[in-house]
Amino acid sequence: MAEYPFSTIMLLAEGTDEGMQAARCAIQLAADEDAVLHIVSVVDTGTLKQLLTYRIFVEEEMRQYEQDLEVSCRKQLDYVAHLASRAAVHYRSALLTGACHTTVLQEQKQSGSDLLVMGAFRPTTVKTDLMAREKQLIIDEIPCPVLLVPAVSGGRRSRR
Repeated sequence: MAEYPFSTIMLLAEGTDEGMQAARCAIQLAADEDAVLHIVSVVDTGTLKQLLTYRIFVEEEMRQYEQDLEVSCRKQLDYVAHLASRAAVHYRSALLTGACHTTVLQEQKQSGSDLLVMGAFRPTTVKTDLMAREKQLIIDEIPCPVLLVPAVSGGRRSRR
């Protein structure tokens, strides 16, 4: 049996254009490498708690928004799992809750994933975009390689 550089590929599933392109890329890479695709989606309760602390949300709104996020994350997981199944890729999926970067780091360690794939972001948005900030923290701390996938615009990959 041939050895492959990646045996378990972890995908951070999200509903952005970059996130969907990352999902397609991770599925293709998992198929090419004969790797297991570990699909994760995170209900970022850490950010929600910050918004509550800053009084952007009241507790009732936070609970409702958390439920809405969970529904959205489950749909993302189901959709990416469907795509992986259609491509005959072995996969497992997990719905996680907590601070996004901390949760992803823990899951990577637990799963033994040797590559993380996620949608790209613009470095200029790290100060203003909460998800971009979480992704930057993941990149700074994760011990495995990270593949950032930009969205495709007009049939061509955008360059950053």
